[in-house]
Amino acid sequence: MVDLLALAHDQCCEARLAAEIDRCLAAGELPDPAVLGKRFVARPEGIPDVGVGLPPMSAYDDTCLNGAPA
Repeated sequence: MVDLLALAHDQCCEARLAAEIDRCLAAGELPDPAVLGKRFVARPEGIPDVGVGLPPMSAYDDTCLNGAPA
């Protein structure tokens, strides 16, 4: 049970995993954490690469020095 909870959290698949567990239980089967772990693992190729640019620290100094609230 703990393995399934960890899987749901770590892979952000709570709803899909719950549906699969319901299907297993309705069929009279116990969910197998090893099998479900392979099925619901995140695939790195499906995760977009997002770049975030941070402004220089001097930009914050300029904001504070120009009368904006700190």
